[in-house]
Amino acid sequence: MKVKNVSYRVNNRLLFENISLDTQESNMTIISGANGSGKSTLLKVVLGILQPSSGVVTSDGCVSYVPDSSERYFIGLSPNLLFEFLQKQFFIETNLFKERLSDLREQFYLNEKLMTQTIQSLSLGEKKKVMLIAAFLLDSDIYVMDEPLSGLDKESVQNLVQLMNQKLQEGKKFIVVSHERQDILPVASQTISL
Repeated sequence: MKVKNVSYRVNNRLLFENISLDTQESNMTIISGANGSGKSTLLKVVLGILQPSSGVVTSDGCVSYVPDSSERYFIGLSPNLLFEFLQKQFFIETNLFKERLSDLREQFYLNEKLMTQTIQSLSLGEKKKVMLIAAFLLDSDIYVMDEPLSGLDKESVQNLVQLMNQKLQEGKKFIVVSHERQDILPVASQTISL
């Protein structure tokens, strides 16, 4: 994924300008800044959800996205339905899917009772765990994460960081928005401050 000189305006206000990153050169990019500085908007531009006011974004390979909030994306779905949808959408072989899901549920302590509730009825931490499991179910090349630590308990944070380090060793790339607890995350090879 390459982001070259990207700028974004909203209501004639320049939110950010001339942002560049290249996941070929940086396996771990952390985007930081105060609330309202445009971090989540930059991720949406990177993902192609929003069009930049100027600059170019190019991407190849599979990308997983962990939004800061899941409510807008999965209204009415349970974790079970979401995960089954992902399995079918990305043609994940059934035994592999079951193995990955079982491992991830264990890592993030997502019990059977929560699997059948609607995602919007879950707590902030539970929603985040569902979004993380959904992202890691796919064997993606790039993981784009918006505040992945928010709402997580201590054990889940440790397991997430361990999983991220494992994926980095496999050659996977991360673009992570985080305005706090950056010292817990794997060491960034690039930091962008907004």
